[in-house]
Amino acid sequence: MEIDVCFNPVFESANETRCRYRVMKGSAGSGKSVNIAQDYILKLMDKAYTGANLLVVRKIGDWNRQSTYAELVSAIWRICGPYADQYWEVKQSPLSLRCRTTQNEILFRGMKDDRQREGVKSVTFKRGKLTWIWVEEATEMDETDIDILDDRLRGELLNPNLYYQMTLSFNPVSATHWIKAKYFD
Repeated sequence: MEIDVCFNPVFESANETRCRYRVMKGSAGSGKSVNIAQDYILKLMDKAYTGANLLVVRKIGDWNRQSTYAELVSAIWRICGPYADQYWEVKQSPLSLRCRTTQNEILFRGMKDDRQREGVKSVTFKRGKLTWIWVEEATEMDETDIDILDDRLRGELLNPNLYYQMTLSFNPVSATHWIKAKYFD
């Protein structure tokens, strides 16, 4: 299958970075979530990244269904077209996506209370490791939530192409928000 996907060139360096933190802010409609979804779908389909897995987090887990999950499924359809079902297993209960060719997976979680925070600590995948985390609407999160997630990205990666990375995406809210102090100042 030949893949031809349109990316906004403004996101090129963000898509190529292997830095541990990828922090993307922009107004609603700026294209950051579309870009992030397409970037992850392409990487998870790439055999060079076999063993990579993605955890997608929002403060309220149920909000993933209409946002990150919908965006990732849309990216699958944009990239794979009528072959989407050949390349991806899409489950709605619980929300999950699995690439059929690489076995890489995407799981979705919330962090609204202590029970959910503890649940995130035990997320495991059938194959490979948790390598990437996407936190959508990161400004909804407490700094301790991000610290818990960050701690999940650890251990030796056997595939030399893999790397640990956390992507935070959000609409700017306040010059005094903890995200600005931690990642921009």
